[in-house]
Amino acid sequence: MKKNQIKILVADDDEIVREVILSLLSSEGYMVRAAKDGLEAIKILKTENINMVMTDLRMPGADGIEVLKEAIKIDPDRAVIILTAYGTLDTALKAIREGAYDYMTKPFKMEEMIIRVNNAYERTLLVIKMKAMVKSLREILANMMLFKEGENNHNRLAVDWVEHIEQLRQMEIIDKDEASLIKERLIGEW
Repeated sequence: MKKNQIKILVADDDEIVREVILSLLSSEGYMVRAAKDGLEAIKILKTENINMVMTDLRMPGADGIEVLKEAIKIDPDRAVIILTAYGTLDTALKAIREGAYDYMTKPFKMEEMIIRVNNAYERTLLVIKMKAMVKSLREILANMMLFKEGENNHNRLAVDWVEHIEQLRQMEIIDKDEASLIKERLIGEW
């Protein structure tokens, strides 16, 4: 997935901070959605496909920890970065214990935010690839069990396996040469 396919929700009740973050992340190529408070952020999380969240810790309606909890409840693998002007070790530890991926204090440096968001992006890509790989491997295993149990349609099973191998290659789990070798061996056995 490219950056422009990753949707980041930015929740901050400070309009200036929110607009600066939106502008910064948009210029980096991300799709960005804004929420003016925690309640709006939670509503967006429930209705839209959000890949990552950046949320202020202190907001009216629902605070950043509530946004974090809801984000993780909906998708336990979602990266959430907590922002706060009241940075203490205790609040950072609480956010991490609750499942935050990272924690930043305001005022922040633009370069630091870009680095942290890019790190969260890389993590998000790994999670997406891992989920796709697990799904593909489960389907391959199911096909292998059918074969072992005497499935008569060997051609269909071979085509399914070749499709899964191609998916793994597209996810860059295996390279083109490995994919070709595996396909040759599968086709050679039929």
